Amino acid sequence: MSAAPLRQRPSARAGAPLPSPRQAPRRREHLRAVAAPEQVRSMVPFAWLCVAIVLGSMAAVLILNTTMASGAYERRDLKIEIASLHQERASLVTQLESNSSPQFLANEAADMGMVPAETLGFVSLKDAVVLESEGQ
Repeated sequence: MSAAPLRQRPSARAGAPLPSPRQAPRRREHLRAVAAPEQVRSMVPFAWLCVAIVLGSMAAVLILNTTMASGAYERRDLKIEIASLHQERASLVTQLESNSSPQFLANEAADMGMVPAETLGFVSLKDAVVLESEGQ
């Protein structure tokens, strides 16, 4: 296109004769400059981005799964340890109850050479003396 100003068509002027069909083709009034077509963009960067997103998400899932699996094994080991500690506690409580029974204490005292007391005594902390009572 030229930079020259648009000229009016001869038919648009008042009183001008209409151009004959053998004359040069008429000039179009609505011509405009058209931009050159854009270059087609390559799909390679988009494809690499998609592949990177898929691989990143798969790696994240793998790491998460591995972490959860190791946590599950640790949890299982702790449950087993807790169960064994409960059993040990139960056996120790049973042993403590049997060792603190009056019959067991009397037998142990007899094995050590102790004899039952003939009189009962009380300690008075206020006076710092031992008070004995006669017989049972």
